[in-house]
Amino acid sequence: VGVVIEAEHACMTLRGVQATGSSTMTSTLLGLLRSDARSRSEFLGLTGAAS
Repeated sequence: VGVVIEAEHACMTLRGVQATGSSTMTSTLLGLLRSDARSRSEFLGLTGAAS
């Protein structure tokens, strides 16, 4: 199982620094995606989460 979420944090865009367009990406990986580097790399590449 793999989940990737990209979102904007309200306190970064609405108040304080007002960094419009700033976002945070977080992910969690379980099973084969966590233990197998090749599968993990493919998954993250397909989701656009690979750096």
